[in-house]
This record gives sequence, C-alpha cells and structure tokens, in this order.
Amino acid sequence: MGISLWALAVALPANAQDKKDDAQQDSTITVTATRIPADVKEVPATVTVIDERRMADELTTDIKDLVRYEPGISVPRGPTRFGAAQGTTGRAGNEGFVIRGIGGNRVLIQVDGVRVPDGFAFGAQSTGRGDYVDLGLVKSVEILRGPASALYGSDGLAGAVSFTTSDPADFLKDGKKVGGLARAAYSSADDEFSETGVIAGRFGDLSAMVAYTRRDYHELDNKGTTGGIGTARTEPNPQDGHSNAALGRLVYEPDAHNRFRITGEYVDSRLATNVLTGLTPLPATGTTIDLLQARDTSKRGRIAGDWTWNGEGTLEFARLSGYWQNSKDRQFTDEDRSPVADRERLNTFENRVYGASGEVRFGFGSEEGLRAKLTLAGDISWTNQKGLRDGVTPPAGETFPTRAFPETDYMLAGLVAAAEVSFGPLTLYPALRFDAYKLTPEKDPLLPTFVASGQDGSRVSPKVGAVVKLTEGVRLFANYAQGFKAPEPSQVNNFFANPPVGYTSISNPNLKPETSESFEGGLRYFNDFVSFDLTGFYARYHDFIDQVETTGRPFPSPANPWIYQWRNLGGVKIRGFEARTEVRPAKGVTGTLALSYSHGDTIGTNGAKLPLQSIDPLKVVGGIGYDAADRRFGGRLMATYGGQKEIARTRGSSCYTGTVPGCFTGTDFVTFDVTAYVRVTDAVTVRGGVFNLTDRKYWLWQDIRGLAASSAVRDAYTQPGRNGSVSISYRF
Repeated sequence: MGISLWALAVALPANAQDKKDDAQQDSTITVTATRIPADVKEVPATVTVIDERRMADELTTDIKDLVRYEPGISVPRGPTRFGAAQGTTGRAGNEGFVIRGIGGNRVLIQVDGVRVPDGFAFGAQSTGRGDYVDLGLVKSVEILRGPASALYGSDGLAGAVSFTTSDPADFLKDGKKVGGLARAAYSSADDEFSETGVIAGRFGDLSAMVAYTRRDYHELDNKGTTGGIGTARTEPNPQDGHSNAALGRLVYEPDAHNRFRITGEYVDSRLATNVLTGLTPLPATGTTIDLLQARDTSKRGRIAGDWTWNGEGTLEFARLSGYWQNSKDRQFTDEDRSPVADRERLNTFENRVYGASGEVRFGFGSEEGLRAKLTLAGDISWTNQKGLRDGVTPPAGETFPTRAFPETDYMLAGLVAAAEVSFGPLTLYPALRFDAYKLTPEKDPLLPTFVASGQDGSRVSPKVGAVVKLTEGVRLFANYAQGFKAPEPSQVNNFFANPPVGYTSISNPNLKPETSESFEGGLRYFNDFVSFDLTGFYARYHDFIDQVETTGRPFPSPANPWIYQWRNLGGVKIRGFEARTEVRPAKGVTGTLALSYSHGDTIGTNGAKLPLQSIDPLKVVGGIGYDAADRRFGGRLMATYGGQKEIARTRGSSCYTGTVPGCFTGTDFVTFDVTAYVRVTDAVTVRGGVFNLTDRKYWLWQDIRGLAASSAVRDAYTQPGRNGSVSISYRF
C-alpha cells in the first residue's frame, strides 16, 4: 500500500497541487533530538513531534491515546485485578512508555526539562508514571527513539519523552491583550467528562496565564461478559475517579532578547476501586472476603523559574533555570474477612527534588563555508526518595510500619557538549556527556536492624550522528549513541525480611549502572507530494538490573531462607526497522502509512539466549485524511493492524515452562477509527470520533504478556469495543 501511494504521488503532474498547505510548508522543529533546534527531516535520529492540534484532532485523553498511531511505542495498562496483600495487576494504570521494547524507568520522561518521578513496585504496591502528566496542559510532545543519555543523562537508556507546557504567548497572537481557551470533552471508553479552561493576558512587558483541567471518569471498558464477584469476573471492576491539573505562568520580557518565567504546576488524581474480583463467593479455605476496596491518590507539584536569552551573532542562546518538585503516590486497600481478622494496607512512594540547569549555544561560520553550532550545558538535582509500608494485620513475622528501602538522598549531575557541524552536503552531530551520581541512605528508625550501603559512580556517554544531503529532497542519516541508567535507591538497598516464613531481601552495594549502545541509519525522501522515511536500528543493552532468588533452594525455612537480591544480569540485543510514508495527491488530501517491527533477545551471564518478552509484535498504521484549505472542516479514517505474538517468542516467560508453550499470545487484529472536526465559527471547533468502528475484540501484547493460555479471564484484558469521543472548544 505504501509503495503504491508513493508511486502515485511521484507520478502526479506538478500542477496536481497548486501550493502546499501552510501546515506542510512549515518545518517541524525538534530540540530533544540534538539539543539544538532543527527540522526533524535534518536530524540523525527518529523523533516524533505531536502538537496540540494533533492531540485535539485525535481526541487524545491520556498517554495511551497519545501513541495510538505510533508504531514502535506503547503504553502498558493491565486490568484492575489486585488484592490487599498481594497482586498488583492494573494498579499502576498507564505505567509509562515502552520504546522499541524497553520501558519502565529506562525511558526518560520530562516536563519542561524536569524529570517525572520514577515508577515503583514492591509487594502489593505498583506505581506508574502515567498520572503525573495531564495532556490538557501540554502544547507539544517530542518522543526520541533510542538512547538519550549523551544529551540528558541517566534514565535515557532507551529513549526520551519530552512534554512542553503552554506559554501565554500561545494564546496572545496577533497583538491580543487577552486570550484563552475553553474546552469540554467526553469519552465513552471510560465515561470521562473533561473540562479545560485557559486565560492569558498581556500587560506591557508582562504576560501571564492560568490553565486548569478537570477530569471525571470511571472504569475503562472492555469486551468481558462475565460479571458478579470472584476471580472468574471478566467485566471491569467498578471505579470512580477524578483528577485536577493546574498551571500558572508569569512571563517578563523587557526586550527582544531576555525572557524571565515563573511557573507553578499541580497535578493530582484520585481513584476508588471496588475490587469485586477479589471477593470470595464460595471459599474453599474457610475464609470469606466480604469487601475489598481501594483508594489510590497521586500528586505532583512543581515550582520553577528560568531566564532565557535569544540573540544574534556568536552567542545565539542562553538559559538558566531552577526548580522544586514534590510528588506522592498513596495506595490504600481495605479488606473485610471472616472469620479471620480484617486487613488494611497503606503503601506510599514519595519523591522531593530540587535542581538547576544551565545552557549556552554558540553559532559560527557562514552559509557558504563551514557552519557550526555548539551547545554547552550542565544540570544537577538532589532527590529525597522514600516509601512506606503500613496497615492492619501485617503478615506473620512482619511489623508495621516499615519500608522496602531506607529513606535515601539521591544526587544526579552532568555536563554535556553537543554540536552541529555542516560543510557542504554533510552535517555532523557529535555529543559527549559526563554524568555523576551518588546515593546516600539515611539511618532509618523504621529499619532498625538494616545496615544500608551508599554508592556513587560516574559515566561518560558519547553520541555521534551524520546526515548527508544527496539532493534537495533526499537524506541519508546514521547515528551511534550510548545510554546509561544509574541504579535506583530501592535496588541498591532493597530490604525485606520474614524469618518465620523463610525469605529475605538483601542490599547490593556493588550494583553497576545499566548501559546501552545503539546503531541507527536510514533514508528520507520528501517533496511537495510525498515524504518517506525508512530506519533500521540495532541496540545492545548491558548489565540489566533485576531481582533474583540467589539460593536456589526448592523450599524456604527459617534456618535456610530464600535470599533475594538485585543484580546485574547479562544483557539484551534488539534489532528492527521502522518505515513511514505520507502522500499528498491533491490539495488537502493526505495518505499515511507507518509500521514497526522489532526482534529482541535476552543474553544471560552464561551466554544463554531467550526471547525478550517486552518486544511488541508487528504493527502497521495507515489512513487517509482531508483538511479544507482554511481548516474549516476535515477528518481522518485510520486503520491499525496488530500482529499476533509468536508463541516461540514467549519462551522463557513464567507461562512457558520447560518446552511447554503455555502463554496467551492474543490474536492479530485490524481496527478502524474515524475522526472529524468542523469550525462552526472562527473561534468554535467541534470534534468527534468513533474508535474500533467494527467493535473488534482484541488484545495488546504489553497488557497480556505473562498471561497463561489456560487463563479463564483472558477477556478481562481486552481493549474497549466500539467507543466514541466528542469535544467542543472555544478559542478567544
């Protein structure tokens, strides 16, 4: 299909499109890819830029919707099936991003350059990162595939996702003194109502804005048909949630060069779950669970200040910033049992961080000869991280309150030099970063017998890319980059002990950082009628950190307990390709096709090779759309094909025992979505969409990996059936 569309566009006469649309004439600029503003067509990396208009047109409500049409990127989200004392399935919500098969805290997520707190899981607690960002406050998102540590330091092992929030100037164009936005939306997939309000004003050299988004929602629908209580239920557990997101920003611009900003941001979410799947209709053990309810809250607050200088000549750009951020995730579960004692569990995870960064960019040379840009930057942050495990009726041998790791101060610092050097048709993008980290655990009264270990280390991460301009519309590019992920406090000093039962977790002060290196290369072709990108990549990841049982005993006992420890385990190899094409056969008409395929293996310390479970199967997204010249109306018809996971590629998982393939791999599927918009007036736009138009029953691999083929509740893991969204916005 892609080749046919491309050939059609190339064969069209020159007058088939009188003039490119304004949106096509404008370059799409990325900063995340190289730390130097550049057109995405000119950078030696694969980066996706999603702006506010696209999010609105696609009726995006969360980060899972954000990457709905992005092959190679996914957001895991399991069904809400968890208990009070064990089992965390689905409790993390939208857990975070998986980029080319690697996810979790190995993907850097930042908002206005500030890192989003880590995810965390231990016992009955599971904290994701999807609730820390509300897209109602975001004006653009950049997603960089591949290691980003040479530019941004630790956590950029597999890629980076950068969110940028709105400025007052975004609503005060054409000399307006007051402007803003009001938007209301509804999504039937989780019965969500959302309202967004933005007001901005300019007063001489000062401008200010306040933005607020409210969301009220329920459980996410699926194709399950079994109701009632107990583990056999496949319908979603009832949920009632809401969130608030607020952003305030004050900007002072005394002249054309200087800009000072003060930003305040606050995001919270509250979710109550009636865990009907955890109730016991006919207990074989003699214990009845009569009630199981959960109340989860997540909060993140940020205060930041920055100064930016934009100029001409050698010194092009300078920036200084400082920030304070605090986040807290709280998960509470109440379980009524008879005839035994009731149980409660309270788990928290907190991050308080303050930091600063600075950056300068220089420009040298002329258009006729050697041209160069050089960025020098540095950043430092100090994080205090802690968690709490508390409740009523603790397990035998345990005492509440306690912690999974001691309260820890965590320092990250780095210096980076990144350049863009052009001579004739060749442009080079070298970068080099030095990182240092230090973990300092505190003497914690909740862990009186545990002796914690500190750790520090450093790493140099290089990166080099090249783009060759063969013709006006043809680019060849190649990129080599290294990644780096410092050990987390909860890995170095994880502690848990239950002597009566016979298991314990011990610290590992000798943990090494995880590292990666990737090779990427491809071809880009573009003209007025067609654009085409083809990328191949190969990545190696070393010293993966995972928790293992170190003793190998078949049964634990107080005298010979199981001992768990976080260790560096072998590595991972991933290779694959991505392709994307867009054709514009007539004014306003676009056809798109994108696909991604990856193959990955884990390599044990003994050289044994097993499939990497987190690799997504083949995904293909295609569509056709139309936008009127003045964007008075338009729409898209999108088709998504998801491949079925090969059973052989599940070998080594918990459901693949020995030589017996017992994993559920889902099915291949095709879904259709249709969206449309109409500008009723210059200020009012109505949008609507129907998703999964044919009401297809299907599963996403990231949600079902590890699920046994014999599971009787596979339907609980299905995606929503046919669902719709509508929105109306007023921009003034």
